[in-house]
Amino acid sequence: MAPTASPLNGNGSASSTHHTNGSSTSQPNVPGGIYVPIVTPFLSKEQGEELDLPTLQKHCGRLASAGCGIVLMGTNGEASHMTREERQQVISTVRKLLPTTPIIAGTGTGSLKETITLTKDAAQAGADAVLVIAPGYFSAAIGKNQHALKEYFTEVASASPVPVMLYNFPAAAAGIDMDSDLLCSIAEHPNVIGGKLTCSQIGKGARLVSALQAQAAAHAKPVWHVWPGFADVLLPAMTIGMTGVIAGTGNLFPHTLVELYMLIDAAFREKDFGKLEQAQKLQELVGRADWCMAKAGIAGSKWALGHWFYDMGVPRRPLQPLGKEGQQMMLQELQEAMEHERRLAETKGDKFVAKA
Repeated sequence: MAPTASPLNGNGSASSTHHTNGSSTSQPNVPGGIYVPIVTPFLSKEQGEELDLPTLQKHCGRLASAGCGIVLMGTNGEASHMTREERQQVISTVRKLLPTTPIIAGTGTGSLKETITLTKDAAQAGADAVLVIAPGYFSAAIGKNQHALKEYFTEVASASPVPVMLYNFPAAAAGIDMDSDLLCSIAEHPNVIGGKLTCSQIGKGARLVSALQAQAAAHAKPVWHVWPGFADVLLPAMTIGMTGVIAGTGNLFPHTLVELYMLIDAAFREKDFGKLEQAQKLQELVGRADWCMAKAGIAGSKWALGHWFYDMGVPRRPLQPLGKEGQQMMLQELQEAMEHERRLAETKGDKFVAKA
């Protein structure tokens, strides 16, 4: 079935009310659509690797104007490299810039206590929802302990002033891969409204979609979402009821991802197989770009943004800048997708058009 959530509008905002001061509303500002886990810009090592807030504003403004929601301090945003104070500063800076744009903040850490603290901080700073990853540092002790994992997420959800999204990403959680039974069990909590599955398991997503639909009806949850973590599966994901995607590819290609989402959404709502064929072709292009960016990682995203748009700096050490071989790969493998993105940006009058 096609998703029923409304996409974000062209200004990156949604029709629902939003959270701004640490208290959740009855209708949280978390619509379906394209969300971008931004890369966080830092100054050079000679400048102390400090946050580059003007560039953060520039980048988030560009993505919001393309119709995307914002995810701050995700894996892509180097959350593990940031202090508590920096996390709050990033959220409050983006919220002031984009008062109506949906903002989700990553708050998961190695301990339950710290995660609750960061979750409350995020709510106070203006996040509409939080994204919580499994605590991977002691994965050997808790990775197979269903009670420990469920307790972690449900206690965060009980303490959180804003809705909680479950984040299943084994590669960033020391191999912890939550199965659908555990995810569906945790999602019974009234303050859990969905999840991001960077495990890319479509079947798991379908089971979670079904469970959340039932739980939303039972608990009168105002919204629910299941999002894949890679754009290369957006079409099959939406086919089984997922409501968009949280994908790092959006840092470079926000207009293209929004176009794909809208095509898929319209194809199913209108039963238009011509639009479905268009979506299939565009999905092929997005899939190639998504794989290239996955290979290049955070350093690749920052380098590519600097090459085609504006300087985003390099990752905080110990992560290293992208090497010459990786740069050449991106130039070759992203050319077609970048040409498509450039055309869309020009058509929509975006002031940030990719350099030729």
